Amino acid sequence: MNRKQVTETIANVGEASFAIKGSMTLLNPKTGENVEIDMPSTLAVIRGVLMWVDHLLEDGTECEPSATANFRDLLTRVGASIAYDLSDSDEAE
Repeated sequence: MNRKQVTETIANVGEASFAIKGSMTLLNPKTGENVEIDMPSTLAVIRGVLMWVDHLLEDGTECEPSATANFRDLLTRVGASIAYDLSDSDEAE
């Protein structure tokens, strides 16, 4: 994939993720434990990661010099996505 195709895919996945609702159960095959996850919240985290990757693909973007700075940038974008998702759900109520 070239850069343009990747950014288009990121946009399509991000947009489609707003329409997915419900929950999902994840099963650990080794321990038999399962975890119920809320899809809208999980997808908000995924959208934040996609925003971070999209930012990295922008022309002229240079990676942060340290892993800590990169991680902080990632968490900032994930936090913004979660906040947007929460504010959007508050308005719907």
